[in-house]
Formats: sequence, structure tokens, C-alpha cells
Amino acid sequence: MARMHGQATSGVPTLPGQDAFGAIAEIVQTLEADPKTDWSEVDLEALRQHLIDMNDVTLRAVVASKPVDGGLEMAVTGSGRTIAAIQRMVPAHAAEINGHNGWAAKTAMLDNGVLLTVTAGDPKEVQHIRALSFIGILVSGSHHQPHHLAMAKGEPVHAAGTEHAQHVH
Repeated sequence: MARMHGQATSGVPTLPGQDAFGAIAEIVQTLEADPKTDWSEVDLEALRQHLIDMNDVTLRAVVASKPVDGGLEMAVTGSGRTIAAIQRMVPAHAAEINGHNGWAAKTAMLDNGVLLTVTAGDPKEVQHIRALSFIGILVSGSHHQPHHLAMAKGEPVHAAGTEHAQHVH
């Protein structure tokens, strides 16, 4: 019988079965492999809460986008726990991507989420921003994995202080 696309060749499963579980497992493996890990500072619960926020923002937030001069304005809204997740993550990520590719990212709080505006002076980047839309902009910059490791180590993350280094639930 032909092997299915993506099937492991060793006969041993490699996927953890759930994305957040896999992300945390990867961090634990990294921490355990580092003899300098200060286990008294490790905070995997903060990482777990952040991954829950990521899930809520990615899958439950409602995004209404409209082109503005030089870029895109996105009203990112939700209900229940998703509002808090949006209000924690979006401003922190906007601060992280501000300046990336010449972008200017700013946020304003809404009662039920955040208004995110990303603009650029270069017309090519304006098209880039509009094509990426909310989720593409959110993942831009490849800062997530180092951010997750820092969070798990109990190190401060995001200069704005709005992220989960001080996560309380």
C-alpha cells in the first residue's frame, strides 16, 4: 500500500497531536538540553496561557479590515475571553512589528478588542500589508519562537509590558 503524504518513515509518530502541546514540548526539550536553564525561573504556565491567547486570537477573533491611506486598518474584536486575549496580544505584537519592513503599526483599544493600523510609505509594502491582512501581519517578523522560549524561562517579553511575563489568570 502506498505511503500517505507526510507519513513518518521511521514507524514512530512525530506529531504531538495538538499544536500547543507540541510547542510546549519543544520548549521543554530546549530547556532540558540547556545546562544553564534556571529551573527556579521557568514558567511554563505563562507560555500555556499565551498559547491559549494565540488560539483565541487566531481562531475566534473577528477581523473587519479596510484599506486606509498607506495601509490597512483592522478592527479585531471578540467576545468573552477572546476580548482579553486580543487586548493582550495585538498591542504587544504591533510594538514588535513596528518598523519591520518600514511599517508603522499602532493600536487603539476598543471595548471589545483592538483597532490595529499598519501603514508604510513604500507602495510595494502597502500592497504587502494589505495582502497579509491581520493574521499575516501578526505572524510577521519571526519573533514567536524566541518569544516563547523567553516566556518559558521567565524572562521579560515585549517592551510594552503587555504580554504574559506578568500573566495572571
